[in-house]
Amino acid sequence: MSLLDLASKRHSPRAFDRSALTWDALADGFEAARLSSSSYNNQPWRFVVALRGEAGFDALLETAVEANRTWMKDAGAIVGVMSSTVLEKTGETDHAALLGVGMAVGAMELAFTEAGLASMQAGGFDRAAFRALLDLPDHLLPVSLLAVGRLPEGHVPGAKSRKSLSDIAFRVGDDIR
Repeated sequence: MSLLDLASKRHSPRAFDRSALTWDALADGFEAARLSSSSYNNQPWRFVVALRGEAGFDALLETAVEANRTWMKDAGAIVGVMSSTVLEKTGETDHAALLGVGMAVGAMELAFTEAGLASMQAGGFDRAAFRALLDLPDHLLPVSLLAVGRLPEGHVPGAKSRKSLSDIAFRVGDDIR
């Protein structure tokens, strides 16, 4: 399947079938993230994984806001997404870290789609509780929770609503809005 086909097929469901996933089912997604590009090759992404049935699953789920817990509870895994804010080579702030993390998560989600899985990111979670749960050092920034799983029987994705290319891609001199 081409990259454009995968991007077209990928969607963000609020429904999963409650089946458990294994590390092996997720491994290609993490490998795609690992191979992503980043500023200074800093590779700022960090992920914590909790599979359904593990104590960590419920602990990560509890950091989500209530509206996200209602659908996230049925996922096969929850991935906590973090960003290192420090350039390892210089010790300075990595101002491009979130761009690198976004690229890594995007690659991960496309790999999950290729494997027949679905994923949905959630920014609505208690970052302080997440930080405390994992005892994160100060340089790691909690970014999102990513629910991963299989779609329920009969689930049909809705049509994607996306801005047109003319709304997002401009030339120098154009009126950018």
